[in-house]
Amino acid sequence: MAAPRQVVDGLWRCLCPSINAALFQKTSRLRPSVPRRLTSTTAAAHEEDGSSTGLLTSNLTLSQQQKPVIDDGSQLTQRSKKTRPGKNQRIWQHEKANRKLLKEQYQHEVSSLPTTTTTTTTTTTATTGQPETPAITTPSLDILTLPDNTIPPSLLASLSTPTLLLTLTRLLTSHSKHSKRFTGLKIRSLVHYLVTDRHQPPNELLYRALVVANWDPERGSAWELEDILKEMDKASIAPSKEFWRAAIKLLAIHPDYTLRNLILRRIGVVYGEELIKEVREDVILGLLRERQEELALEALEEVVGWEEEGERRWMSGTGWDTVVHVLGKRGYTEEAFQVLMMRVGLETGREEGRGEEGRLDGVPMEVWYYMLEECSRESYLEGTKYLWGKLVEHGLVVPSDGMLNNTLNTGARHCDEELATGAFKELAGRGIKMTGLHYEALVDCYADQGKLEEALEVASIKAESYPGLKEESRSILRLLVREPEMANRMFEILGELKEKGRKVPASGPVALLEFVGLQGDMGALVDALERVQPLMEGSDWGLGYLCRQAKTAEDWNLIARAYPRIGPTMTVGKPLVTLNDTVRNLAADREGDLDLAFARLWDMGEHLVQRVAKYPTDDTLMALLDRCYWEKDSRIWAVIDLAREKGIQVDETDMKKLSTIPKPERFLLLAPAGKS
Repeated sequence: MAAPRQVVDGLWRCLCPSINAALFQKTSRLRPSVPRRLTSTTAAAHEEDGSSTGLLTSNLTLSQQQKPVIDDGSQLTQRSKKTRPGKNQRIWQHEKANRKLLKEQYQHEVSSLPTTTTTTTTTTTATTGQPETPAITTPSLDILTLPDNTIPPSLLASLSTPTLLLTLTRLLTSHSKHSKRFTGLKIRSLVHYLVTDRHQPPNELLYRALVVANWDPERGSAWELEDILKEMDKASIAPSKEFWRAAIKLLAIHPDYTLRNLILRRIGVVYGEELIKEVREDVILGLLRERQEELALEALEEVVGWEEEGERRWMSGTGWDTVVHVLGKRGYTEEAFQVLMMRVGLETGREEGRGEEGRLDGVPMEVWYYMLEECSRESYLEGTKYLWGKLVEHGLVVPSDGMLNNTLNTGARHCDEELATGAFKELAGRGIKMTGLHYEALVDCYADQGKLEEALEVASIKAESYPGLKEESRSILRLLVREPEMANRMFEILGELKEKGRKVPASGPVALLEFVGLQGDMGALVDALERVQPLMEGSDWGLGYLCRQAKTAEDWNLIARAYPRIGPTMTVGKPLVTLNDTVRNLAADREGDLDLAFARLWDMGEHLVQRVAKYPTDDTLMALLDRCYWEKDSRIWAVIDLAREKGIQVDETDMKKLSTIPKPERFLLLAPAGKS
């Protein structure tokens, strides 16, 4: 490009942007005309190993003299492929043809139903004069049963055109029977050979074959279907019912919501509701693939209404099973169960399939088992209880151990005693070693139902089976909070268990103490501990709970006074920690009883088999020293001696300050080990 030309172009295009249109028209007239390339038939056919059998370009050439049946207003608008990737919102121009033009198209489609395949593959018998379909020769059967997705060129060359067309027709219906996974490469190869080598003109069969080839989950595309429809409209090739069925199925595999709606509206006007009902199953599956579950369920309810009105099935068993499976896997367990109940309701009045082996109420046993697994896993009570009673209680299925655990948890979570007990018995009957979680689920179930006696009975069995295992008391505590009058009844039940020689579960006394502790009355809590401590089998948990609830010096005084009554029963845990806390808090608070502090310090010695350097702790001794110095108590000298034994040095200056405090001859702070 010359320099002046560059200056003029750049200057004018900056100052006057409208000149771009004129420049474009001028340059376009200078470009040589290029034949139009059909995008729907130029997809390369790749083999599994990476090799390709190219379909080249312009496989299906259109006749320029043919006029479209529908005018330009009804055709799908042209769209640049550059706008397709990443464009969720697609702009489409809807069909604007009136009913008169659509009726003309319908008449044209009806008149063109005998396709090229039919006319080229029929012959006339000389004796009868009736048309007869020739038998497929052996080579064509070889094409159908080829293990791979390529066809040898020598095999294609040895067959006649009618045989190839008939073989293509058979491929459209039998492709899934001879391959592990449909790829469509064999169909594309055959169409490519018929168009390029046998010079077959474009017809409905060839376009339909390309649509079926796009069923390939990996290589198929809804965009190619759009291009095929444009070419067929331009070439006046009317789609048949089989074509529309294949197109809707393609959109179930490669969903395109807008294109599907345009096709459905066109089908509805041309063919009526009959074909709409026939393809509704593929529409539902396409909506599910688009994750539009609500629209899919609305369409399914419409299908149920159609089937209730007549005897014909509009949804296949596979379609029902797919809907249930997809909804269940995506977490819509309740909706999946409702779909299953819809199907059972429809199958109730039908005899077909009800007596078949492996089915229950016309539904495969696999679907029943799958729904039981999903409902129990998601703790969906309605579905789990219904399926448990229908399948497990009648011995129709044998649930796995995981399903039984999920069913037990579902019953416990929703307080369903019958369901939880049934799952527990089923687990126990298999000889499975039960864990604390199994018993805890039953305890929660009974407690949440208000059955205190049954809950404590199961808790007692758990305590006997797993001694030393930590026991939860949340559900029993919820029961006491909900029904406070059950507290006295709990004392009676725990006493009866002890009289029978049964092990008293720790969760019972713990729940009682926690319930009383919620009232905020330390006196009542101390009284409750005195009542339940004999049932706690020597555990010091109750005393530790009292210490955690104490907030004032008066609370610590109550605990210190109650210790002589509850302390001797403690044989497990040796409550050195709680005694140390009691002494420290009594000494640290000026309102605390110092005599009680030294009394509990004396009791601490009973639990020391040997002098333990950890108890009493340094902070406890410092609190006693400070309190004794403040009150000028002579027991300070015994505390100093004990502190020196533990390695705590007292400053000489402090010793001079203590000279005014009388020093007794001998005073013991800690009782000898094992003596009172």
